[in-house]
Amino acid sequence: MEVAAADSAITPTSSTGNAEGSNSRPAKRRKFQRVYPEDELRCRRSDGKGWRCIQERMEGSIYCEHHNSTKSKISFRAKPKKRRLSSPKRLLSAKSPRRLTARPAKSDDEEEDRTGGEMFNGTKEDENGNSLCHQCQRNDQEKVIYCSKCNLKCYCSPCIKAWYPLLSESGVAVACPFCRGNCNCKACLHTCGLQMETVKWDEDVTQEFLKYLLIKLLPCLEQVHNEQRDELKVERSLQRTSHVKMEKAVISADQCLHCDDCSTSIVDYHRSCPACGYRLCITCCRELRLKCGSVGGAQAKQQDGKEEEEAESVEIQGSKLEKPVQSCAWAANSDGSIKCPPLSQGGCGGCELGLKTLFEPDWIAKLAMDAEMESYNTRTEHDPLHCSICDLGGGGGGGGDVKKKLRLASHRNGEKNDNYLYCPSRHNVEDESEGLVHFQKHWLRGEPVIVCDVVLEGGSGLSWEPMVMWRAVCETIKNKFEKNTHTVAAIDCLDWQEVDVNIHQFFTGYKDSKNHKDGWPQLLRLKDWPPSSGFEEQLPKHRAEFLATLPFQQYMNPKTGFLNLAAKLPENTTKPDLGPRMYIANGLKEELLKGDSVIKLHKDIADSVYVLMHATEVQLLEEQRQIVKDWIQKSNHKGESKWSSLGAKCDVDRTAHTRKSVYGGALWDIFRRQDTPKLEAYLRKHWEEFCIPDHWVVDSVVHPIHDQAVFLTIDHKRKLKEEYDVEAWTFEQNEGEAVLIPAGCSYQVRNLKSCIHMVLEFVSPESLQECLQLTSEFRCLPKSHHANKDKLEVKKMIVYGATNVVHSLRQIRDSCDN
Repeated sequence: MEVAAADSAITPTSSTGNAEGSNSRPAKRRKFQRVYPEDELRCRRSDGKGWRCIQERMEGSIYCEHHNSTKSKISFRAKPKKRRLSSPKRLLSAKSPRRLTARPAKSDDEEEDRTGGEMFNGTKEDENGNSLCHQCQRNDQEKVIYCSKCNLKCYCSPCIKAWYPLLSESGVAVACPFCRGNCNCKACLHTCGLQMETVKWDEDVTQEFLKYLLIKLLPCLEQVHNEQRDELKVERSLQRTSHVKMEKAVISADQCLHCDDCSTSIVDYHRSCPACGYRLCITCCRELRLKCGSVGGAQAKQQDGKEEEEAESVEIQGSKLEKPVQSCAWAANSDGSIKCPPLSQGGCGGCELGLKTLFEPDWIAKLAMDAEMESYNTRTEHDPLHCSICDLGGGGGGGGDVKKKLRLASHRNGEKNDNYLYCPSRHNVEDESEGLVHFQKHWLRGEPVIVCDVVLEGGSGLSWEPMVMWRAVCETIKNKFEKNTHTVAAIDCLDWQEVDVNIHQFFTGYKDSKNHKDGWPQLLRLKDWPPSSGFEEQLPKHRAEFLATLPFQQYMNPKTGFLNLAAKLPENTTKPDLGPRMYIANGLKEELLKGDSVIKLHKDIADSVYVLMHATEVQLLEEQRQIVKDWIQKSNHKGESKWSSLGAKCDVDRTAHTRKSVYGGALWDIFRRQDTPKLEAYLRKHWEEFCIPDHWVVDSVVHPIHDQAVFLTIDHKRKLKEEYDVEAWTFEQNEGEAVLIPAGCSYQVRNLKSCIHMVLEFVSPESLQECLQLTSEFRCLPKSHHANKDKLEVKKMIVYGATNVVHSLRQIRDSCDN
């Protein structure tokens, strides 16, 4: 009989066939799932435990022909629990199997509701006859909702409420978190998560990308080549021959060399001591010769057209950053040769430094020549300072569609209309045919870009709740990362001292504020947790989710980004640590001037993107609220009112997105590149006014921005506008938004809520000149400065990027010729 055959494929009919039927059951069910008709045309008869009839239903009925005629005679018998037989001792002490009564047939209305994707109260049995929640792996919950999509996974009601607050029980019944791809159980959290699809372009689009890259790379490559050419001239005069003999440095492919004097990275040519191995970059060699007025230094000075007194400092966008003065005991000789520095400066003081190379002696010279030839017919005319679409919309002449992609962030007076920031949604970026070109217009001008709804539209819905991530790190197999599960280093925003906090207590205080000394709310910041070196191993699913949500994958993808110079480095070389990193911190909307949770004013050496993955208000105690209110009145600082007016001022023409609260998660101030000299002048003038808690004045400054020691309050921003006519782009960042900051822009952030930011750095071709400029700035800082070492190695990216582009263009040309 048909019904007997169908039922026997799912439910064993005898105790002797229990084990065999249990083992074969999943395979048979998968086999029938492949031939199921469409869900709306399928018979609704089910036993309530996973089986459902595979026949097509009759017209005008919810059942097939067979079940429509015999529905009143059918009842389903539950399968008894399978006993596990092992040792005789276990067999004697084993409990008797649980007895389940047969489930009677439901009425037509009940059957339709239950099989139509709704929840039901009862138990779903696994292969061993137990109800098993996929999340908690327990079988003692009364209410279990299982998925009608996969017919395999079930979730108990407490787990849905605790770990999936945005998903209702009816939503789980339609498609469970596992089917949706956002399951955060212990096992699923350690899977790879979303996989980004590699975009494949045709040859025409690829060739256009390569030509665009080459145009941006060529000036930087020529700069590297000119530096090496000047050093080679000095070496020719020392060896008195046109054919210079140069020794090749013996290093491994993954080894990175840095100058022992300025800590900048060495890309190719450098000088080294044969006795002690002291290394000196060719930029330091040139500065030593300029200082001493040697032959090589006189040639370089004549080429640059600079006065001798200006050679001791580096001119940077109108502000001077003094290079640390070398000891008089170490100087270049009159013929341009340089001896190893004395012991006090890390050398041996005996031998002359010989010129060495990391590649073939003329490799970069040939590369520059090949790049020049390839770019001969690829130069294009474009206007980087004009965006007709946004300039029209910002001036008031644009339509509603234009204004939806703009956000008013400043009120500067001037001919250039840059008060509006480009603010598209991720959907618009992906759908627009010219979305990338539009982005490049603003990126070339050094303007930040805000992309809305990147998490909502680009992710799978994976939970970024702090406790979910805490479970992912702590519940690893055999406590593999046990050191990171107990205490971590955090910054106490009240006194900016580093403290050790229990990671579980920190996350429990993410929403509910804890008491600090004197009753103040405790605001803490976790930076780089978990460490970026272990991020992929500890939180692989969250890392993959973040990378998949990023807009403009051509620029930001760390592995396949076609326009990301960091992705051009070979696999066997040491790559800079560009993230992703996670910044987790508490925050309050009132600007307190004491204990504010902020990222202080600074510059990044590379482009960066901040995505606000999660934000929630901190619930203060009544005593804490009163202390904050008294502090604001005592300091005569109208924190909330000023903040509110500023927020309203920046909220003009904001895109109409659904917002869960009145204000955003973080308040941003980003300054234009061209305003850097005036900003530095203001900071140096008012340096004594920047205090840290307990009225301790910051008494020393190496560089007012690179020190990362100050935060501009509302009052300071007002005075900066009055005295120097400098105004930042100020805006709120909402949950799910991405903020893209070009290299060279000074910026600061203040948390208005407890926030989880994911941060990634990348190197775009439009920012190469700024990256080189910042590298020159950082090398002039003292060795003890935290920003002194060249962590980006942008010159290495330029060389390898140009090599990759030239090789790819030749391959395309050869394939077209063939």
